[in-house]
Amino acid sequence: MKLKQLSLDRTYYSSFHIRQDSYPKYHNTWHYHEEIEFICIYKGHGTLFIGDCIQSFSAGDVVLIGPNLPHYWLFEDLRGDEQLDPIDCIVIHFKKDFAGTDFFNIPEMSLLKELVQSAEKGLLVKDNLLAVLRQQLRAILNTEGVTRFTYLLQTLAQYAAFPHKRLVSDNYAILNHSNDERRMNDVMNYIREHYKTKMELDKLAEQAKMTKNSFCRYFKNKTGKTPIQFVSEIRVAHACRLLKYTDLSLKEICFDSGFNNFVSFHKIFKDQLNKTPTQYRKQ
Repeated sequence: MKLKQLSLDRTYYSSFHIRQDSYPKYHNTWHYHEEIEFICIYKGHGTLFIGDCIQSFSAGDVVLIGPNLPHYWLFEDLRGDEQLDPIDCIVIHFKKDFAGTDFFNIPEMSLLKELVQSAEKGLLVKDNLLAVLRQQLRAILNTEGVTRFTYLLQTLAQYAAFPHKRLVSDNYAILNHSNDERRMNDVMNYIREHYKTKMELDKLAEQAKMTKNSFCRYFKNKTGKTPIQFVSEIRVAHACRLLKYTDLSLKEICFDSGFNNFVSFHKIFKDQLNKTPTQYRKQ
């Protein structure tokens, strides 16, 4: 797998790109692009890696990802047969100047200008907005011309009016990704396939073709986390989905998520979410 700078297709008569995805083939690589990504998840769940953030996502989530911010959507199937379920999401990509260089500088666009600037850290709005956006996003997908353009502005304005969760930390800096395409994706692919088993630093460093110490520094520089922190957050995110969507016991969830014992599972889960697995399931 490669860390890809994607060049997104744009029709000659369109200032932005919109598509509907039924399978996650466009999402499961560590990639970035100069366009802002506006995505609504109607069906599907998994883990979103964006900058230095690892965030569970599920149906109803709406995410805005700023330009050149590396991200990776790991859609999962909880049945355990390794066959990904079909998904349903609408994805819009647009450049910061898609409406014109000075468009967002006019007084009426101040709210959207602030939204676009905030997108540089990644924004998440959860379930309550899906019903509001569903009709608008379908309309954008199925109309053309001025109507499509104005629908996008209206939808962004609706999104801006809701409380957001900022995903990327303030001290995260977008680095030059061009030399890290193959290396980061080899590591990410290995973690994705093995996070439920014992994870050894030597194996991760081997994927990056680096010494262990060099790899730890490199990985922290790219993700803002140590490899151990990164893997632990993936395991907790997986445990959260099992707690939410299945009736598995806590012990079964502990081992299915890659933890060696229940004590460490309980401690790491509480450290990350400030609540116990039992409290999370009840909520």
